[in-house]
Amino acid sequence: MRVFYVNAEGCDYAIVANVSEGRNAAIITACAEAIQTTPGVSLLDTHADADHDRSVFTYAASGNTAVAGAALSAATLHLAERTTATIDLRTPEKSGAGRGVHPRIGALDVVPVVPISASGTLEGAASIARAIAAALGGTGIPAHCYGAAARSEERRALTSIRRGEFDGLAARHATAEGAPDFGPIAPHPSAGAVAVGARHPMVAWNIELLAPSETAGLDAARAIARAIRASGGGEQSINGLQALGFLLPRRGLTQVSMNLHDAAAAVERGDTLHAIRAVIADLARAHGVEIGESEIVGLVNERVLRAGGDPVELRIRGGWERAALERR
Repeated sequence: MRVFYVNAEGCDYAIVANVSEGRNAAIITACAEAIQTTPGVSLLDTHADADHDRSVFTYAASGNTAVAGAALSAATLHLAERTTATIDLRTPEKSGAGRGVHPRIGALDVVPVVPISASGTLEGAASIARAIAAALGGTGIPAHCYGAAARSEERRALTSIRRGEFDGLAARHATAEGAPDFGPIAPHPSAGAVAVGARHPMVAWNIELLAPSETAGLDAARAIARAIRASGGGEQSINGLQALGFLLPRRGLTQVSMNLHDAAAAVERGDTLHAIRAVIADLARAHGVEIGESEIVGLVNERVLRAGGDPVELRIRGGWERAALERR
């Protein structure tokens, strides 16, 4: 499910909030309303996925760092209030066999602040992120700072904060290296914790695999993800790319799910979406499967979509124009 809203023109900073609910339409709508009713904030995009059991809300604000930060902080606090009241990660559908495939530590799981104009800076985004983390901590939700907002190099990676996920939070928070930056040490009983960070614009991109069986598809998706992720270190690994292979049982297919960090820098060095898609297509064929449609989660600068080829060839579900930030 994807919903589009108003234009992003004039906005300097955006938040791409990830919420651990992608199935309950009433909760997703309530979360969107919590953001939309905040003065000074524009809700640009909502993307919900039932298999991942995750929704991504992109919202933005204009003005200097202080003005935009205050508006974005207010919207995020409203969103946190709504998610804490409606999402319980202890329930069977959230923690049992039916849980979503995406890793998570909290009901309001990840809150990255992103500069989206020439007036926005990564330093400004980090300042906003730390203020939001402190505010969330004050409501009783443990908050971790990551990316450019991290207080040490060891805490920059979101993957390290997510290690052990929701079920492992209590043990992780009890260690010096795993303790939250703000708020209580003990995780919130039902809402867990939240990671708040600052980063350059990235591309959250999923490519579907068409396979003769779920087993063949999942094996191929995981093998492709291992080959292309930056941490793999092989000759096909791509700088700045995180990748996982998932089975999506509700859709009956498998998926290579990717985050391409600092998309502008990736394009400059030739790691365009078209080039990455070509690598995945070759690897897929080597595993006896084909690639299908793709989806962009959130919004992407149009020049990133156009770099290296016609964006139509990316086969983005719903059309590439709907994924372009400049067209919101």
